[in-house]
Amino acid sequence: MESPVILALDSSTTSTKAIAFDTFGHAVVEARRDYPRSTPQPGWQEQDATDWWQAASQSIQEVTAALAAQGRPILALAITHQRETFVLLDEQDQPIRPAVLWLDTRASQQIERVGSDFIHALSGKPPSTTPSFYKLIWLAEHEPDKLKAARRVVEVHAYLVHRLTGLWRTSWATADPMALLDMRDFSYADALLASAGLKRQQVVDLVPPGAVIGPVSDATADQLGLPRGLPVVAGAGDGQSAGLGANVTGADRAYLSLGTSMTMGVHSDDYLYSRAFRTLSSPIAGGYTLEALLSSGALCIAWFRDRLSGLDPVDGPIEPRLEALAAQVPAGARGIRFLPYLTSAETPFWDADARGVFAGVSDSHGVPELYRAVLEGLALEERLTLKRMEKATGVKVARLSVMGGASRSNLFTQIIADALQRPVDICAETETTCLGAAILGAAAVGAEGEHDVRATAARMSHVARTVYPDPATKATYKLAARAHQQLYPALKATFPLLAELGRGEA
Repeated sequence: MESPVILALDSSTTSTKAIAFDTFGHAVVEARRDYPRSTPQPGWQEQDATDWWQAASQSIQEVTAALAAQGRPILALAITHQRETFVLLDEQDQPIRPAVLWLDTRASQQIERVGSDFIHALSGKPPSTTPSFYKLIWLAEHEPDKLKAARRVVEVHAYLVHRLTGLWRTSWATADPMALLDMRDFSYADALLASAGLKRQQVVDLVPPGAVIGPVSDATADQLGLPRGLPVVAGAGDGQSAGLGANVTGADRAYLSLGTSMTMGVHSDDYLYSRAFRTLSSPIAGGYTLEALLSSGALCIAWFRDRLSGLDPVDGPIEPRLEALAAQVPAGARGIRFLPYLTSAETPFWDADARGVFAGVSDSHGVPELYRAVLEGLALEERLTLKRMEKATGVKVARLSVMGGASRSNLFTQIIADALQRPVDICAETETTCLGAAILGAAAVGAEGEHDVRATAARMSHVARTVYPDPATKATYKLAARAHQQLYPALKATFPLLAELGRGEA
């Protein structure tokens, strides 16, 4: 018999992945199923919740078939998921309406009217478009019959746990992004439930992340090829899970996920809240993840590649050619700065009207300088984020763990190391979010004789390479950071005017 595995399930915005990891953090088998999302009106983002289970069950079946052929036993199953996305379920546990996604922006008026320092302090979430709380208020005002008819209102993790076990329980680290919990004790806050138009019986019971929720039901185990009695372990939201998969379990290390959006986070043993980050439950029960969000991360790279580069894909992949051009440009991009707010500004401004800006452009600049400015703008945004986090926690971050698709770029990771003047560890496992779930699963069942989550993360998380900062760039990026920091305040009053023009309301 081959070595045992932990099965991790990641139900994201576009797909569900099932990955089996051995007890030392190496991916053994994986499968993926995609599903669509819809935009019935501008700003609305919805999904059919039944797609989550269909994709999960098909992915699990593919993985269990491969594991059976290899003779590998499964020790546990753990789940991570797209945060803040939720669905209303009827008496038969069927969706009453499509699920509302985390990136839905319909509740701007509710945010402006209801958002307050009190709600921020209680929930740990600054008023913004992301938390479910404000979208629930929108439903209470615009679809009150549907909200009242809902027997349960659940996030993705709770929905999948029920399909696997028949139990209505979820992790407080997957429920808390909805902004319905008192983050000081990880319990539902009556004031938040009432404001959102919910009753206590409409939400499910909470357990700590890393706890065994219960066994897979016999019928589901037989259907999916899982062993009967397999423990289902409470997970954490995808961002927190990625941090655990990167072995970020103390305040002196930060994770930086270079996906379509970019997230930076640190661990905190104490409850802190600030507009500089949103406070979430850590995957380590009782602790906190302080996370900053830049929604236009690698989106900026793809946008420039597809819309502005002028390079023809017929001649080969565009990004390597762009990198080669930008690598010839010195640090500082010859005076161009880029503000990376293509969709909005999140941490710490939370400004839905803010948009991207090139500043300092002259007739001597071209594609190489502009592309390097895009990469530097993203890195400098994270530099400011890191400084705000360090000020709030009082702990200096010694190094960063970087993951996500853009971490494959040698130029971008070097710019990040130079701009932040910290070593950058590139995670060996590309599916770091799934790995974080597997770490929780492994610790829950004592794989390799270890129940401690931190020790399990140290064993299962690996670094592919480390990028060190070039000291020669320190002065240049210090000056560039000063210029970058002044851009948003200088343009803040202009952004609403530009937004009005963009909507054609002038």
